[in-house]
Amino acid sequence: MTLDEFRLEMELYRRSADDDAHALKEPEVALDQLRTLYKKFDNAERHMADQIIAEWTLSDDEKIRFDGLALIYDFEINKAIPSLKELANRLRLSVTPSAPYELKKVERILSKLRAKRNLIGPSHEPKSDG
Repeated sequence: MTLDEFRLEMELYRRSADDDAHALKEPEVALDQLRTLYKKFDNAERHMADQIIAEWTLSDDEKIRFDGLALIYDFEINKAIPSLKELANRLRLSVTPSAPYELKKVERILSKLRAKRNLIGPSHEPKSDG
């Protein structure tokens, strides 16, 4: 499966999980389904998923960003650090009322990822499987 095909599958799965959560009036359901899906991925799938989840953080859709940020935090997806830095820069310039709060969340995630990276050391790539 190509990255584009995998991206489409993940986006469809995310949309379906979001629809389920909306129907049940339980917003956490979508994230629970995404976490379960991520845990099932093999190494190749996880590699692609990490890239796609990092992309989600740059979405204009706040719900997609939320899901991406939560998965990055939960599974310590270090591949997302460049996207998180870009999002932080965007949020610093944003005038939306939620921007300062989202920026704090992004900064917390970056701190967690950096701390884990420092514990492991620069010569080892941290695993993204939490």
